[in-house]
Amino acid sequence: AITKAIMLRQLVRRLVREGGRRWYASGGTPPPAEQGRSFGREGLSWRDALLLSTGLLLGTSAHLHSETQAPFDEHFIARPAAIVSPAVVNITTSSAVDRAAMGGGSGFVIDGDEGLILTNAHVVRREERGGRGGGRGDARLKVTLQDGRSFKGTVLNSDRLSDLAIVKLEGCDERLPQAKFGDSTKVRQGEWVLALGSPLLLQNTVTAGIVSCVERKRTELGIPGSRTDYIQTDAAINVGNSGGPLVNLRGEVIGINTIKAAAADSIAFAIPVETAKFVVSQIRRHGRVVRPYIGIKMLDLTEETARMMRDRDRSFPKDLHEGVYVPQVTPGSPAEAAGFRPGDVIVSFGGEEVRRGSEIIQLLGTDVGRRHQAVVVREHGRRVALYVESEENVS
Repeated sequence: AITKAIMLRQLVRRLVREGGRRWYASGGTPPPAEQGRSFGREGLSWRDALLLSTGLLLGTSAHLHSETQAPFDEHFIARPAAIVSPAVVNITTSSAVDRAAMGGGSGFVIDGDEGLILTNAHVVRREERGGRGGGRGDARLKVTLQDGRSFKGTVLNSDRLSDLAIVKLEGCDERLPQAKFGDSTKVRQGEWVLALGSPLLLQNTVTAGIVSCVERKRTELGIPGSRTDYIQTDAAINVGNSGGPLVNLRGEVIGINTIKAAAADSIAFAIPVETAKFVVSQIRRHGRVVRPYIGIKMLDLTEETARMMRDRDRSFPKDLHEGVYVPQVTPGSPAEAAGFRPGDVIVSFGGEEVRRGSEIIQLLGTDVGRRHQAVVVREHGRRVALYVESEENVS
């Protein structure tokens, strides 16, 4: 927009300087003898110059308007809240073993015809207490809508690796308002967001803030077993907000509120909605989330970790500073059958160079049974090509 404005200013000055003042100021057109004349090195005619300057003016004005005119009036938070709030629910849980042990969280309707609710897996699955072995069991669920009506909820399936679950309402025969998914890949740092849910069981609560970080790595948060990164926000999220939507100013869900920093305020995290889309499609298609599995643990190699490896093992490659380190290979796994060893550094997978474990997960895709080539670096820089066929990993 700034470049267009500069071009427009220079063009108008040239028009005026070369005798176009009388035509521009009066709003008229050049005499017929002058209309075909060109000026400057560009060879533009007066007619083309006038059309170009008008187009630049209109285009610049429209672009500047779209960039600067944000809906920051007294209702800029209220509008998206009003769009999404009818689809937000409160979920109350009680343990099948200890009925006095109550919990809860939030969720939102993703299919109003079938009465399907999306929430966090940790909201609807809880450690059973009092029994031997400390196994897991589905909690008894009560789902309360925004209008106060309550229904029994049944967990269709939950996925611990993404911490997401789908709940179906029982006995609800009417179509419910549902939330609209946005696109978390287009989220920008610093944009306004809303967190909706039932913190401390206070239903229909809305808080607002900004996106503090678009892609907070799960490794930074130290969340074991997670298969997703997170959107960080300073919107207030407390106990009971888990499973509720994180919403942009268009009223679209861009994340699922999940956790907050225990030792700090205004630091909370949401699962990106793209992860939720994948999980929902898998559960609705297969009744579970199916992921390809090869059976290795992965650690992103950095210069610091490479230096530590060399200090500990003199055979570690001297010139290797990046890749995916394999600290452990699961016995009986496809990786073990393919010849992977603890200490391997994967530098290529599926024909693509890799530097992070998340890249390997992405290259594995969603298809089970595919054969992948992996290039690993071993002691003293020796490179070996391995071929591994993924198996199904049902979470």
